[in-house]
Amino acid sequence: MSTLPVVPRRLSSRSFLGTAQPPPPPTATFDTIALFRQTERVIASQSCRVRTGYLPFVKVEALLVVSKTATGEEAAVFIVTPPTASEAANILYIVPIALGFKHRLEQTPPSPSTSFFAQSAKPHITLYISYTATNLELRISASQTAKVQKLVAELRRLNDAANSSASPRSLTHSWVGLYPVRQPQDDVDEVDDSGSPDNTTPGVLSPSDSTITLTVDTPLTALTTTSAESNTAGEEDHPDPYLPTFSRTAFLRKRLFARQDKWSTKSDIRIRIATYNVNDKIPPKGTLELASLVGGGEEDLLVFGFQEADLRGQALLISQGSDRAESWETALTDGLGARSGEFEKLVRTQYVGVMMIVFVRKTLKEHISRVETSERGIGLLGFGGNKAGVAVRLKIHDTTLCFVNAHMAAFATALERRRNDYLTLKTGLTFPRPNEDDLTPAFEEFLPENRDRLLGQEDAHALFWMGDLNYRVDLPDTDVRKLVEEKKWEEMLGKDQLRTDIASGKSFAGFSEHPITFPPSFKYVHGSKTYDTRRAPAYTDRILWSFPPTSTSPPPSLTCREYTSHEILWSDHRPVSATFSVEARVVDEGNRSIEFAGVRKDLDKLEEIYRPSLEVEGTSLEFGDVRYRQPVEREIRLRNLGKVPASFNFKAPSADKPICKPFMWPFPASAIVEPGQDITLKVVLNVDEIWAAKLTLGEDINDVLVLQITGGKDTFVTVQATFLPSVVSLPLHVLSALPLPIRQVPLADRKILARPPAPAGSNSEGPAKPARDVWRLLEYLMSTGVGVEGLWIEDTEVRDVIEYLDTGKDIPGGLDKEVASTILHLLAALPTPLLPVSHHSECLKAEDRDAAFAVLEGVPQIHTNVLIGLMSVVKLCASGNAEDKKAEETKETVEQKATSGLEVSDEADQTKIEAVLGDDDKVDVADQTDDLTQVGEPAEVVSGTKERDSLDEELGNKMEEISLDDGKKKEGLPAVGLLGDAIELGKKGDQGEISFSSPPRKDSVASAMGSSSAETAGSITSSNTTSKASIVQPAESQQDLVDKLCPAVFGRAVVENTRHQRRRFIRLLLEG
Repeated sequence: MSTLPVVPRRLSSRSFLGTAQPPPPPTATFDTIALFRQTERVIASQSCRVRTGYLPFVKVEALLVVSKTATGEEAAVFIVTPPTASEAANILYIVPIALGFKHRLEQTPPSPSTSFFAQSAKPHITLYISYTATNLELRISASQTAKVQKLVAELRRLNDAANSSASPRSLTHSWVGLYPVRQPQDDVDEVDDSGSPDNTTPGVLSPSDSTITLTVDTPLTALTTTSAESNTAGEEDHPDPYLPTFSRTAFLRKRLFARQDKWSTKSDIRIRIATYNVNDKIPPKGTLELASLVGGGEEDLLVFGFQEADLRGQALLISQGSDRAESWETALTDGLGARSGEFEKLVRTQYVGVMMIVFVRKTLKEHISRVETSERGIGLLGFGGNKAGVAVRLKIHDTTLCFVNAHMAAFATALERRRNDYLTLKTGLTFPRPNEDDLTPAFEEFLPENRDRLLGQEDAHALFWMGDLNYRVDLPDTDVRKLVEEKKWEEMLGKDQLRTDIASGKSFAGFSEHPITFPPSFKYVHGSKTYDTRRAPAYTDRILWSFPPTSTSPPPSLTCREYTSHEILWSDHRPVSATFSVEARVVDEGNRSIEFAGVRKDLDKLEEIYRPSLEVEGTSLEFGDVRYRQPVEREIRLRNLGKVPASFNFKAPSADKPICKPFMWPFPASAIVEPGQDITLKVVLNVDEIWAAKLTLGEDINDVLVLQITGGKDTFVTVQATFLPSVVSLPLHVLSALPLPIRQVPLADRKILARPPAPAGSNSEGPAKPARDVWRLLEYLMSTGVGVEGLWIEDTEVRDVIEYLDTGKDIPGGLDKEVASTILHLLAALPTPLLPVSHHSECLKAEDRDAAFAVLEGVPQIHTNVLIGLMSVVKLCASGNAEDKKAEETKETVEQKATSGLEVSDEADQTKIEAVLGDDDKVDVADQTDDLTQVGEPAEVVSGTKERDSLDEELGNKMEEISLDDGKKKEGLPAVGLLGDAIELGKKGDQGEISFSSPPRKDSVASAMGSSSAETAGSITSSNTTSKASIVQPAESQQDLVDKLCPAVFGRAVVENTRHQRRRFIRLLLEG
């Protein structure tokens, strides 16, 4: 797995080389809940360091997890390493809280020694937990005392609950098998900062400690030193398309126009712009005096701006018609003379006295589009028409131009007002958005993505302002007149308010103006070339241009060829004109479409690079054969080849369903995979007793997991397996109906067996078929389990014996305890307990053997058969323990007497002693003189032993007659008859703590056994009532035995206030 350091996606502009280091990135919160299934919950967590034996400490989280199962709650301690930038969370240990779990708490205070080595050990808390062969040492900071106390309190509570559980150990904590464990390697070496000083140097520098960073655009396996500036440039060229600030349109537009040389050419467009304050004058009809203003018809676009075209009082508020505008339009056309036919009016717009008329050469008109106008008053009351502005926006080929004609506030002292007029017109002259249904947004350089935003005058490649802007000269009137007389225009312009504002940016920032070489255009005496002495001369009439900033393409090439005034004496102003040459962009539609397709591919690639994505290996998981409670693991490999972290989880098919079937689990079920990182998921199948029966009877084991990547694509992971059928958790009526071992029964037959049985019968009905697998185990113990110490008490592995049952193979010798544990395991796992819940209340009321056996009369016969068979075998095996113990005691007594010089009276006594001691322990009695008549007890024991051996031989013969190995002979035989002899053998005991005496109700047992079995049992009983072997076990052993039998009889449900009554009922069955 990759061990690359954490790399932030956005590098700070602060250099890591300086002394001031940037703060380390915040630590991500460890989401412990996401690690577990919905049925598990984390009730406590503790950060600590853990070790086992003499391995180094490892930094972990100790999680106390509780799982809700069908029989209650089960708990375990999970030791988990939190996820890092290089790998996901990992489970090091799982310690079940079950019978045998232990925990101990120690606290290490600060050392009082002044020694450096003593002081280096910090105060800490140590929690020791152990279960079977697992012993862990958890070292916790001393500052976590309160939290540790809560954890220990929960451990104590859960441990008490586990000790009182009725479930066999082999039937608990199957859910922990769904979580893969990867224990730490021997070479793990992490510093124990809670108990020792930090004396190590990290092998891999983190970003906060190193000057090495990762470049965004290079493979994450290559480390380079880069500056923040180069990284920023890389981000601009390859932005993250999934950031909220990213615009697809802007990206496509920028990339497309960056390639405009491949899909466009340039065409030179000549433009003539003129501005004229006509002082409310109307041109004479048929006049040609405007010829100089209009030009010779050499330009392609003619733009004329007029001010004070209509100063009538009533016109300030209400339009007075278009007569005056048409007069000026006619005069301009006449001024073109013979070339007037080459032009036509493109647009005319007017706001009271401010008017603009645009003419276009007819051959160019087809290449002009998007002609839009705008008007705004800035005069009286803020909207009066005495001062106003109008604008025209149009597109020539693929180049957008905007023209503004303005008449602004007059007088030298009104500079601030003129600045406000400019701002008002700059923001107030807007244009409607085009019909976007027929547009490709990426082709439109100036189309705002915000649909509520209108187009402005700066949404153009070139912006022209003309008009009576009314900026004056900041000099005394006499000085101005003197400069005018001396024709020192440049010196006069040095105090020009407009130039000063442009330079300072207070108005018209960014605008340009061609050098002025003509006299001031204001103020003249009407009809003369003389300046009016009442006003100081000024350059009030101006033509400016600018290139509004755009991120898509450079400004067009623009050249001002002429800037001059004209001697037209109709007004107190002289008209001013300028001619320009502008390069317009001409589009090749075919090439643009090709380039646009390439740009779209670039975006697709970028989205693919930045889209959270994972390369998934192992989308088809084949588990092969799966057995009961034998976990099988398969791996899914996830690799992040993208540029951004990829967060994944598994998607549930619906809100009320888990992400997978309950007997499987992917770990981790969610995580974040950093760029360049790969992690391995483990999918575990572990079939418990509940699902073993379901899968055996035909339910499908296969599943499909949906691996969901946040912001990315879903991946489907198929899970295929074959569950090998098992007898575990099958109802007794199914077990009794099995004609063959379960693995040899076809699926179709198993599905038929899964059908609900007929209404349960009682013992009064006909005999039931035996549950072959249970009987097979009981017969095994009858043959080899007699006298085995701790046969039913010890918890042993059951899976091997279950495998023998499932396959029908012979159970090898030497597995007595495993077979006993398997019997208890199978019976406790039954879906319906041996004593159905409906009979529990009667069982708990029974206070003697008669009442206990009376309860069995109402229990279904197959349950009664198994119950009586179990109790009989328990008694048989326990009787061997007691007799062997008594024989051993007698043997010791004889040895003591023999060695103390006692005389053996005769040959018969010597024979008795030898029978007890055996060949290796014979006593030489030649010199013994004492009377050994008191050594009569061994004779009784020997007699009892011989009688038990005789009974065993007789029982063995009986079992051979009715053994399950010959199904044809026993078909229809009562199930209890299989163990009839064992039952009768159990009746031999003397009275004791747990004794075997005559059954309380012979008719009841006979009814349960069947007539033939009862007769056999009676004959055996009558022949053995004269010699009884008392079986007395230690109280602790008796209690453990009864507790082990309780879940096999009553099921695994725990009812605390009935524990004593259940134990009593089991004892009554054993005594009977």
